[in-house]
Amino acid sequence: MSRKQPVVRNVAIGDGTVRVAILGGGRPVLFLHGISAHARAWRPVAERFAEEHPGWECWLPDLPGRGASDARAELSYTLDDEVRRLRAVVRALAPDGPRPRLVAGHSQGAAIALALAEAEPDIGGLLLSNPVTPEIRSPAILRLLRSAAVRRAVGSLLAPLHAPLGHLVLRRACGPAFRAPPELVAAYAQPWASPARARTLLRILADWRPAELEDRMPRRPIAAHVVTGAHDPRIPVAAARRLAARLDCGFTVSRDGGHVLTEQHPRLLTRLLGELATEARAR
Repeated sequence: MSRKQPVVRNVAIGDGTVRVAILGGGRPVLFLHGISAHARAWRPVAERFAEEHPGWECWLPDLPGRGASDARAELSYTLDDEVRRLRAVVRALAPDGPRPRLVAGHSQGAAIALALAEAEPDIGGLLLSNPVTPEIRSPAILRLLRSAAVRRAVGSLLAPLHAPLGHLVLRRACGPAFRAPPELVAAYAQPWASPARARTLLRILADWRPAELEDRMPRRPIAAHVVTGAHDPRIPVAAARRLAARLDCGFTVSRDGGHVLTEQHPRLLTRLLGELATEARAR
């Protein structure tokens, strides 16, 4: 079955322009990708969800500095920065409402989803795939990237190698049971082909501090489901399980899954999101 192409909106906020792909129509669902990915990551899930659950509108932004959204060298990318910009995007897309009721987040996007839910009381459901949790530690080597001079030097070296590096990073993230097709590797690697884009990625990594999430977790009960892969090399299953226990929510482990469940098991994530949608409607 051929699927409808998304409507694309370029949303101007104070820190630049954010590209948002929109599928379906109705109450918004916000999809947030991981730290170095873009909206393409959630597309297989959003397409299925829009088909199977009429009455919901899927918003898939390229977070600032990633994908086709603006990448300005002077921006910072702390958790608070990411949440602030997303709130501006939401206000621009729906100045008079309704605001997103559901948020699906992958990896660092899941951490942003949690912090956004604390800031936005309209959010009533969270699907958290391969979530970064407050206990995840940022590698010490990333501290070197806090220097602009280091980022300039490393960015110039990385840009020409974006294709093979993208393949290596994505291949490891996939785990042993899923081989990323060439077009997927190209889609993830291409945004970092220019030195300026590569430097932006390095700034994003330099500002990544998962521990910031500890003080920004939702302080109210919220419907949620945590799902992760048994072969995720980035997020230990035990850490994801502890997050689910903390949220008092459902927890699923894909036995053959890696870190890219949005690409590997879109049917599973669509089903879990659909269950949250049903619960949200019941409320």
